[in-house]
Amino acid sequence: MSDNDAKSKATVSRILDKAGFAPIDLGDLVAGGRMQQFPGGPLPTLNLIKLP
Repeated sequence: MSDNDAKSKATVSRILDKAGFAPIDLGDLVAGGRMQQFPGGPLPTLNLIKLP
């Protein structure tokens, strides 16, 4: 998850955590966008699942 607003990022992180997801803070929109970009970014091909 990436955003330029820390308060919004914290709110979304809590919601995702309560829904059973493991949110990962990727920083601001520019940095996070680069990591999530397909092709080329390091994250699109990873399977990130939170196990109980």
